[in-house]
Amino acid sequence: MSLPLNVDVVIVGAGPSGLACALALAQRKVPFVIVDALSEGHNGSRAVLMQANALEALEALHPSLASELVAAGTPSAGLHTVDIFERPLFKVHMSANAPYTRYPFSLLIAQHDVERLMRTYLSRGGNDVQWKKRVTDVKETDGGRYELAFESGEKVKARYVVAADGSKSTIRTFANIRYLDPTTNAPAEPSPNDLSFVVADVLFASPLPPNIPRDALRMMIAPEGVFLTAPLKINHSTPSDTTSSNVSPDGNLFRLYIGVPTTPPSRPDAAYLQDIINARGPGSHLKDTREGKEKGVTVPKIERVLDSGRYRTRPALAERYVTRSKSGAYILLVGDAAHKHGPAGGQGMNLGICDGCAAADAISSSPLSSDSTLDAYSTARRSIAAKVIAMVENMTAVERGGSGWVPWLRVSCLGLAFRLPFVNSLIAWQVSGLVYVRPKGQAKA
Repeated sequence: MSLPLNVDVVIVGAGPSGLACALALAQRKVPFVIVDALSEGHNGSRAVLMQANALEALEALHPSLASELVAAGTPSAGLHTVDIFERPLFKVHMSANAPYTRYPFSLLIAQHDVERLMRTYLSRGGNDVQWKKRVTDVKETDGGRYELAFESGEKVKARYVVAADGSKSTIRTFANIRYLDPTTNAPAEPSPNDLSFVVADVLFASPLPPNIPRDALRMMIAPEGVFLTAPLKINHSTPSDTTSSNVSPDGNLFRLYIGVPTTPPSRPDAAYLQDIINARGPGSHLKDTREGKEKGVTVPKIERVLDSGRYRTRPALAERYVTRSKSGAYILLVGDAAHKHGPAGGQGMNLGICDGCAAADAISSSPLSSDSTLDAYSTARRSIAAKVIAMVENMTAVERGGSGWVPWLRVSCLGLAFRLPFVNSLIAWQVSGLVYVRPKGQAKA
């Protein structure tokens, strides 16, 4: 499919934030095109949590989309944290949000399943992602337009360019918008302190040990770092085409997030992952205790690795979310192009989806959006991202583990605080993202 010569909006990037912007623009009947450099949608291990804020934002666009997402995922009413012996440390009761939202849980669902359903709804409205469209240049032109050049040789002029092309955003680079450390305001550069972790989708052999929950996210804290298990449903887009590989829909599919103190392999295999599980994963320390023996606790065995990767991440925040050309065209940043942080709390995909919806609101607020409207978008969304990054960094400090009295004291204090119902409910409201939408205690209108 060829690109139009002129269009109101070009969305560059077809991840959750770009798709959310496209769905919102389609609802508002704003002409747009959405492109991505990939040959197909991402289908590997990345985000795994949706929170109430993002689900409500998508529900406002298509109520049935939110319902289908919930059906494709696993609602987790609480976020459990245990120590290496699997003794409870603290738990965030997401169910405390029940009086105020239809989604009083964290939804465990793989990012590729979220994207698949969002693309389905976009296609139903006659809009499809145009793949293999890599941007090679962005120029200002007269007449209030940016001109985007593509590797294919095509060129498109647009009044609005939405950069949804990730943390290494090509569009952000062309716009000369700096990506900064939110604490120092210095350029965000690689550091030895960057969080290093492994993400893997694995099938555990049956029977699954009784200490691994099938209906909740669970995080183990050890001196070497975090070990997180998130149960997932097997859908037809699960990596490695599991349906054609005769994998039962009731298979033990889990997403693992594992903090690692050293550099892991680029594609961790079953042997590497099993060694970590044996050393500090579920059952590794509990199985030899009296309680573990009484409950029949064992270490889970990996049957197959469907997908895996290694990641290093550091917080970063764009210095601004909007830039304006001399002739009155605009570039807006959304998602990871605007901000990034570690995986703690499952905030990234949610923040990006809400960015995309807010960007569409700003673009469609009038036939010719004023600078003040777009500046308000930039100020509001950047402020929210800064708060989310601060929350995630606090969570990450716990997940890093470590030895000595400081990590022990940090976890002990959190355990005491989380036992207070009002503290727990405040944290649940913040993690849900609804804190940025309406006051606590106020139900959705």
